[in-house]
Amino acid sequence: MAMINLSGTQQWVLQRVCNVIIIVFVAAMIGYLVLCGPVSFAMWSTLHCALWFKILATVVLTATVANGILAAWQIAGDYIKGRLNTVFNIILVALNLGLWGFGLGLLWAV
Repeated sequence: MAMINLSGTQQWVLQRVCNVIIIVFVAAMIGYLVLCGPVSFAMWSTLHCALWFKILATVVLTATVANGILAAWQIAGDYIKGRLNTVFNIILVALNLGLWGFGLGLLWAV
């Protein structure tokens, strides 16, 4: 919840940094798929087994989760008031951290 305690400007900057990380990763993956032509399972598996890719994907996954927490918290702050907002944010953070853990499990299990 430390991200939520940032100032509005810091949250805005963090979201934009996360967005850039996600966009660059997606563009690189699309470029990989386009430039490599038909990608075989062996090529895809080799890419996902590389340590540099796992580290990069972990950074992107973390940026995606951080972006999701901040974006939903900001939107909920506008539309959900009182105690329900606190409950919503706790559930939101728990779900995002669960997805992060699940994603890391999938990524690093290969």
